[in-house]
Amino acid sequence: MPEAAQCVSHQNLGEGGGAGLPFTGLFEGRVARGIDANDEFVLGVDAADFGRCGAVLPGGDDVWCGQPPPWASMGMDRFTIASGATRLRRVAITTDEGRSSSGRHVSRSLSYVELELGGTDPKGLADFMQRAFRRCADGTVTREQGLSAVIGVLPSMSGGVDEADAVAFLTPTRVAWVVLDGRPWTPAERNQALGAIAAHLRQA
Repeated sequence: MPEAAQCVSHQNLGEGGGAGLPFTGLFEGRVARGIDANDEFVLGVDAADFGRCGAVLPGGDDVWCGQPPPWASMGMDRFTIASGATRLRRVAITTDEGRSSSGRHVSRSLSYVELELGGTDPKGLADFMQRAFRRCADGTVTREQGLSAVIGVLPSMSGGVDEADAVAFLTPTRVAWVVLDGRPWTPAERNQALGAIAAHLRQA
């Protein structure tokens, strides 16, 4: 039996209180929060073998919007290869803010995915994400926190009735997106989180 191809290596970076995250200062004040996902995908030794590890981004408008970003109908391992990135970093965080006056549990959630491109974009990931955000999140191309971005909205994925804010950041070295879900984020809370992410993305 032939040995399985080592296309992508996946590593869990921890969900405990001491787990390291790529950014700090996402939330103002002392907000209780839990880490739901904190992992990375890096190219394996066989990633360049297209016959065993090949994956390509959907072309044109061939994306399925009935799933979470990036709407590419593939797992993060294959998306890492299809994107042309050398590394994919994923973080998901949920806050615990007690209960509302009606007894309903109050929380916010933030999901974040970042792909390192190493200064080039060989497979057109930034163009794909821009098109996908415009199609699936009614996105608008603009600037956010001083960075090129596409801003849109998505149906809540946390069981809420409100829409979730979604922002894709498109930089020369990294492409990333974040979804702010759960209870509605105030403008100050949104600015705090996006500012912390943008500060991280500006780092070399």
